[in-house]
Amino acid sequence: MAPLTADAKRLRTIIISFPILVVTTAILYRRTYLGEEQRRIPGPNEVQRPGKDPKSILGDGTLGGAPWVPAGEEAQRR
Repeated sequence: MAPLTADAKRLRTIIISFPILVVTTAILYRRTYLGEEQRRIPGPNEVQRPGKDPKSILGDGTLGGAPWVPAGEEAQRR
């Protein structure tokens, strides 16, 4: 396989970085203008057990196998 030209490398960089830019912008927009709280990964003492979070879309407090807790609820748990 021949090495990429400078233009091809630039195009590859754009193709890879554009989706990241779009998703990051959407997340920051929702946080800034729609008031959505930042999600965080809870510490070992804060792990939610399945069935404990009625606000979860899945009903079990997990998203993709990771238990997420809105940042505002962190202070309430301590």
